[in-house]
Amino acid sequence: MTKATPISIFDFDERAENEKGVEIELVTASGKRTGIHVTVIGEQSEKVQAHVFRSINARRRQDMANARKGKNAEVRPIEEDVALAADKAVVSVSGWRGPKEDFNEGNLRRLLEKNPTFVTQILEASADSAAFTGG
Repeated sequence: MTKATPISIFDFDERAENEKGVEIELVTASGKRTGIHVTVIGEQSEKVQAHVFRSINARRRQDMANARKGKNAEVRPIEEDVALAADKAVVSVSGWRGPKEDFNEGNLRRLLEKNPTFVTQILEASADSAAFTGG
């Protein structure tokens, strides 16, 4: 009979794996490869989670402030949700290769504003836990 190797709970660290990032190539809505490769960090990374928590907490604080003033809950416009998704995509990208332009937040935002399907691809890659943990 084979003796089982002991398992340590400290052998598992999904958060650290999510910080490493994976590279994906962005494709157009029609499926054409762009040659733009972005490094995406996972949504379970500290950086992405901190951004999401800050965004949600800011909304909640605003809702509480409005409630204290006796205001009814506001219906948030869809544009706010789209902006939150784009912000999360920006936070989820740590670099790129392919474009002649330097990688920076401003250039990434310009690319994503003109190509909303890229936002979706980045968020899907960031949410793919298996891509970061190898399984």
